[in-house]
Amino acid sequence: MKFCITFTICFLTLLSVAFGQGYAVLVQESPAGAGEIQPGIGVHNFSANEIVTLTAVPKTGWKFVFWLGDVYDLTRNRTMTAVDGPKIIIAVFQRDEFELLAPAEGASSGPARLTPRYDAIGGSLGSGYTPPPPPPPPPPPPPPDYPPPVPVPEPATMLLLGSGAFLLSINRKKQCRIVC
Repeated sequence: MKFCITFTICFLTLLSVAFGQGYAVLVQESPAGAGEIQPGIGVHNFSANEIVTLTAVPKTGWKFVFWLGDVYDLTRNRTMTAVDGPKIIIAVFQRDEFELLAPAEGASSGPARLTPRYDAIGGSLGSGYTPPPPPPPPPPPPPPDYPPPVPVPEPATMLLLGSGAFLLSINRKKQCRIVC
């Protein structure tokens, strides 16, 4: 991330030097396609000390949250910036929490049939009706079919066991020569 930002700033500086006395300003939006930005998305060249007006208009289903970068007011969708060097400015949008859908043909505004309550609040407790018991809990899931993994010894353990077996076999050969 740090490399990307450094590379982008170096690139903007090179662009500003190549195009004269002005500076390059990179304008972006996050996430892409969430709104319209003025003066537009991309790299723009402005003269030194120029005041640029930035406007972010969210598309349907989105709302403007804030600006990232060197701007006068971070929270307003219309703000300004002074171009005193290369800049990166990002408009951040967020999806609306509630997206209104168009009503479908023949949609109803409530349930087709209401059932009475059978508790102390509904007042039907005295009628002799008792509500059915709650359903039993679902059965537990079956155990997995695969066997548990076999522990694998570390390489250092294998090296120690191998060297111990080798030394033990040498020691037995020496004892066998003496006894035999």
